[in-house]
Amino acid sequence: MRPGVLFTWPMTRYAERTAVVFGKDRLTYAEMDAQVNRLCHGLLSLGLKRGHKVAALLNNGIESAVSILGIPRAGLTYVTLNIRNSPREQAEILNDSETDALILGEEFIDSMEPVLGSVPTLKHVIVVGPSLPGRLSYEKLVKGQPSTLPDADVDYGVDIERIHYTAGTTGRPKGGVMTFGVFYNIITNILINLDRPIGPDDIYLSVGPLTHAAGLMMMVYYCRGAKCIILPRFDPELVIETIDRERVTSVLFVPTMLAMILRSSRIKDFDLSSIKRIWYGTAPMPVEWLKEGIKVFGQVFRQNYGMTEMAQPITFLGPEDHIIEGSPDQLRRLSSAGRPALGVELKILNENGQPVKPGEIGEICIRSNKMIKEYWKKPQDTAEAIVNGWLHTRDMGTIDEEGYVYIIDRKSDMIISGGFNIYPREVEEVIMTHPAVSEVAVIAVPDDTWGEAVKAMVVLKPGARITEEEIINFCKENLASYKKPKTVEFIKEIPKTAYNKVDRKSLKESFWKGYDRRVN
Repeated sequence: MRPGVLFTWPMTRYAERTAVVFGKDRLTYAEMDAQVNRLCHGLLSLGLKRGHKVAALLNNGIESAVSILGIPRAGLTYVTLNIRNSPREQAEILNDSETDALILGEEFIDSMEPVLGSVPTLKHVIVVGPSLPGRLSYEKLVKGQPSTLPDADVDYGVDIERIHYTAGTTGRPKGGVMTFGVFYNIITNILINLDRPIGPDDIYLSVGPLTHAAGLMMMVYYCRGAKCIILPRFDPELVIETIDRERVTSVLFVPTMLAMILRSSRIKDFDLSSIKRIWYGTAPMPVEWLKEGIKVFGQVFRQNYGMTEMAQPITFLGPEDHIIEGSPDQLRRLSSAGRPALGVELKILNENGQPVKPGEIGEICIRSNKMIKEYWKKPQDTAEAIVNGWLHTRDMGTIDEEGYVYIIDRKSDMIISGGFNIYPREVEEVIMTHPAVSEVAVIAVPDDTWGEAVKAMVVLKPGARITEEEIINFCKENLASYKKPKTVEFIKEIPKTAYNKVDRKSLKESFWKGYDRRVN
């Protein structure tokens, strides 16, 4: 079967409509399709064949959009790289994936050159930008190549469309293997779970790196003939100005992005009424931020729960469930991840592998035809994660009588204090309701008496003042006493990983020095 059939379909209906916008560049579907095909032919002209792997280290732009569409369309395997990773981490992924070719932005040349020699499988480095001695030029590679579809054919059940790497916060990153069939199912599963159809009248704004969730969502809109606007980076004022100017209908935010948008002093200077859907996910959304967002944008929010091993939506919380004035049950659902998506089976199991009752906490386990095939070259990790066809997510959660799933925390982040299990997110949600608090991260620190103790790292709102004792007492009023922080530390900002998630590992590091392990 021809690869990328979902992304050639818009040419049959919307060839002359605008497909992609980046800065002053506005490409129609016909123009974009021609660029994608020229890259395909260019890569194949290097002798790359079905099964060979091509990575791209590019900032957002036309070339990055062309790459995520073009590499698989040539029947090759796309390897994801996060631009925020260090050169050493990039080299680890290139080596682990046995990458054959790398498309590299000129801004990364100086940092990457010292490590590229350590990747023996790398035969071609294609530079986007000025020509360099010993390196292929992207411009020269695609120049003069045919604009027609390449003669590529793949087995959707066997051939690998991409290897997508995990964040690797607990060790080296693992590569999630997605066949062409799995990736096809990922895109179609998003489309069949929509509360409102996507079509050519939609205008999607991509504000995050195209290598990850923002790029996946761009591809969903692209295959339905929508206009996709790409920003070079996330900047709150640029986002709201673009929404106003381009009459954007849809955007994807990670929680920290939404918070920065809401804090912008210029948010009232622009007309944001064109927004019909705000997707959010990739990390827990504090309920207080969500409530504030609904007041500003209206009932347009939709949460998709997903992960590297099984892309969104595993569950989703639609706009109809984003109610800030309703019954206690309706208000409680704002902190949920919604109900299982169509095409996904979900169960929550206790330590003995038995389903928990509503309200009890266990590990979320899922099964679907859009799950990764395996972790690349890691059979033991694969066997531990995928048991009898079920993916054990290591996310701890509970489910209520109506089927709403509540993600409590990562299994590895759980704090055990005096024999009691404490989930950081539960404590964080309470602290976030305090009017003086802007952001918080809760971690485990060693304690001679209780084994581990709860510590809250708090960022205050500008001009706010509050003491450690006040935070602890506030928690005592809203949580079981054993869950309250034993100590509170006020810091200027919460460190984030390259994937914009709270970097608990770095927060915990100084407290666990001298210990052989990070549990006590």
